[in-house]
Amino acid sequence: MNALLALLPFFATTHEPDLTNIERLADSLYAYGSFDAAALEYKRSIYLSSFDTTGSVDSLLTRAKLALSLYRNGEQKEADAILYSLEGPMVRMARAVLLIEEGNPYLAARAVDSATCETFGAPAYRLRGWAYMEAHEFKKASEEFCKAGEDSLAVLVAELVEIKLKNPKTARLLSIIPGLGEAYAGRPLFGLWALAVNAGDTYLIINAILKQRYVDALLVYTFLWQRFYAGSMANADRFASDWNERAYKDALDPIRERFGEREALSLDLAALARLSAP
Repeated sequence: MNALLALLPFFATTHEPDLTNIERLADSLYAYGSFDAAALEYKRSIYLSSFDTTGSVDSLLTRAKLALSLYRNGEQKEADAILYSLEGPMVRMARAVLLIEEGNPYLAARAVDSATCETFGAPAYRLRGWAYMEAHEFKKASEEFCKAGEDSLAVLVAELVEIKLKNPKTARLLSIIPGLGEAYAGRPLFGLWALAVNAGDTYLIINAILKQRYVDALLVYTFLWQRFYAGSMANADRFASDWNERAYKDALDPIRERFGEREALSLDLAALARLSAP
């Protein structure tokens, strides 16, 4: 009891934690890839900063770091809840990068609004340009790159509107004649095979009808003809989409490599820090 009484003055002493050191610890944990531990420290920093009157840490930046840590740890739902509760140009830039990473480039372009472009200038226009380019909106992308002062990039992207693509709807329509849609979609040998199979099935149906074997005709129609005829249409649609993806990849990859898209769209603590002080 006497020992506890002796310790009372110690516990009664107010001890204010060093938020800067907590932030540094969290940053170090993130750098080492311990995203879950980093998130825990950022949460601790946010909680303790509510009692801090010195303003030693940037609360908005810390929350953005927390969201990024959670995102990298695979906790996307919680990360999005935090990130979309925040506002400001820095947050919108971060959202856009993550949306592109998630495969939602058109939403990313919309995330970079006019206020964000006014704050960040060329980097914001450039980011919006990358977003539109990944969304295959090449005319809009070229306009954004022009605003960013990236004239050579804008010219190259503007030329992408001339990419020869296949229309999946046209491919399906042409497949009314089996094999024609596959041939249009760039797979002529597969089209010949589809034509032969469907022709064979049609022959079996007609032959069975002529011999008055109606059950056989119905079975061939149900289990063979319908399957391969519908499959020919589905294949034509898929082959056309695959053609387009390859065409986009072949055209975009050199541009991505030459102009450093990967670096421009990387989001880490250093990038967040730069965005927080434009």
